[in-house]
Amino acid sequence: MKLEFIPLYEAFEKYEDRCPICKIIEQEEKVYCERLLEDEILKDPEMYIKIGQTNFCRYHLELLNNSYDKLGLAIALKANISHKLQQIEEMSKTLKKKRRRKIEKEKCLVCKYLRERDAYHVHILLDILESDKDFVEKHSKGFSNLCFHHLDVLIGLAKNIAPQIDKIIELNKSTIEKNINDLEWFITKFDYRFHDEPWYDSKDSIERALKLLGGGYYD
Repeated sequence: MKLEFIPLYEAFEKYEDRCPICKIIEQEEKVYCERLLEDEILKDPEMYIKIGQTNFCRYHLELLNNSYDKLGLAIALKANISHKLQQIEEMSKTLKKKRRRKIEKEKCLVCKYLRERDAYHVHILLDILESDKDFVEKHSKGFSNLCFHHLDVLIGLAKNIAPQIDKIIELNKSTIEKNINDLEWFITKFDYRFHDEPWYDSKDSIERALKLLGGGYYD
């Protein structure tokens, strides 16, 4: 087995109740945010510039704020705010000019990293599906919980693995249909006529729907 295959094999074994790829990205997000505030990263001139120039999204600013390293966060924020002040000063100098130079805004550094990691893991999964024809069958539970984002990306990139993709689509179709039925029953339960009826599997239907829809939030 190739070394790069191992994280996905482990994810599909451990995280059967949600999208395994989302779970990997979630773990890498936490590690990356913590590393951004470490001394060796902040002392790297190239990385320090990147941190200063990025436009951290609101979500990742909150995640960084929840980090244990407040000193690292303060240094990163100083770099970021200082850069933005410099941009404002440059813009103010060109206000009287007819053609103002547009200042390009960098996207969130963490979101960019996660997009790259997401694409990497999807391509590795495609390699696994090509080399291991039984992978879908062995991990049907994990595949049945792929989020819409990763299911869509897999379908879009699949070339030589049509039979595996067909299996994955069927697995997800069953899960999605069950989620719809459970949501429908959840809604029905709010009708007083069904007050005494059991909830069945509908109590967590909203949480399952959010996981289904919430994959690939980084953009």
